[in-house]
Amino acid sequence: MGSGMNVCVVGLGYIGLPTAAMMALAGHDVVGYDVDPRVLRALADGAAHVKEKPVRALVVKALRSKKLTLSSEIPAGSQAYVLCVPTPTIDHKPDLSFVQSASAAVAAVLNPGDLLIVESTVPPGTMDRVVVPALRAAGVDPDSVAIAHCPERVIPGAIVKELRENARVVGGRKPGDAEQARALYASFTSGAINTTDTMTAELVKVIENTYRDINIAFANELALLSEELGVDAHEAIALANQHPRVNILSPGPGVGGHCIPVDPHFLSNANPFVTELIQTARRINERMPHVVVRRIVEHVAARDGAIVAILGAAYKANVDDTRESPTERVEELLRERGYLTRVYDPVAERYRGELAASLEDAVRGADALVLMVGHDAFAAIDPVAIAPLLRRRLLIDTRAFLPAARWAAAGYDVYTLGGKRRDPLHFVTAS
Repeated sequence: MGSGMNVCVVGLGYIGLPTAAMMALAGHDVVGYDVDPRVLRALADGAAHVKEKPVRALVVKALRSKKLTLSSEIPAGSQAYVLCVPTPTIDHKPDLSFVQSASAAVAAVLNPGDLLIVESTVPPGTMDRVVVPALRAAGVDPDSVAIAHCPERVIPGAIVKELRENARVVGGRKPGDAEQARALYASFTSGAINTTDTMTAELVKVIENTYRDINIAFANELALLSEELGVDAHEAIALANQHPRVNILSPGPGVGGHCIPVDPHFLSNANPFVTELIQTARRINERMPHVVVRRIVEHVAARDGAIVAILGAAYKANVDDTRESPTERVEELLRERGYLTRVYDPVAERYRGELAASLEDAVRGADALVLMVGHDAFAAIDPVAIAPLLRRRLLIDTRAFLPAARWAAAGYDVYTLGGKRRDPLHFVTAS
């Protein structure tokens, strides 16, 4: 089963589209299905909506090869069906309706011996409690087909590389199912492919993102504690990380993206009584935008017309993804308190709020400049050049990204989240 299969990928989004292209270029005949006709039209018109250039190039190449075709219907006759549909949360509870409906739709065309793979990140038990019942409800005997879970493991900005090289975990419902799925993935990935059962595979993916959430929460607690102690948390963390068994991540204004803020809830909802650490970490990270706003309020009075210029709408540096971005929550909290906000991001193109057209437009007349994302482009900002545009020279750096001494030398009051406390207002000032 290593090559030459007929495959249908259900859902042509962030994961499904590059996966479909990768499979097609590995020699499979792939049909890409999406329920949204706008997605299919955009792909047929050249995939300009795909912002990550390596992904777009991969997709265009696959479409031109004719090994990847697009369809508004799930085709019968495929040997493998790969579900890459969203699994959002509503009030911190997983919404598995997309997985259920996609499973039911595929069940209508499944034949004995076919392979059904779910790539969507799901809570432990989803394959048994949602996917299998959907097949049974459609009259499909789950034992007559191979069923596997192979969660994605990629990050924005490196999707193609990580699809090719990352290790994968494949869980099968019954003996042999995981091996069938493993053979398909082995045709286009060079990373190790580990096989297990479906429940373990479901748990592994959610563990990975929950681990990062807990690690970041620890870093954020260290940042706030260090401020009280008069210690630079970033220096302390860097020194601690020189220990061979310590790897603390960086503090920041919160956690964004589709995975890390969401997946821990998959575990805590599974059993809230034995997941206290997970729930506490989530609360710490969800509270960080409030911490940022508190610091802003300490330094800028919420008088009429107070303007806060925010640098960065994306949830992480050098990507255009704004899903679950802490900036959204910071901006919302500031507006509730009467501040005017302007957000500038030279990388992100889509944002729930309005984006300033330029850095100059964002900072003109501002009472504070708040760095939320460490985009490389922001490192090139000249504090002297923009100073005349500001009403007040105040920098609040939530990422310890900008050189505090340089900005202080340009006449700015500088507050760095987790930075060493130099005076009651936590400022680094020019001397």
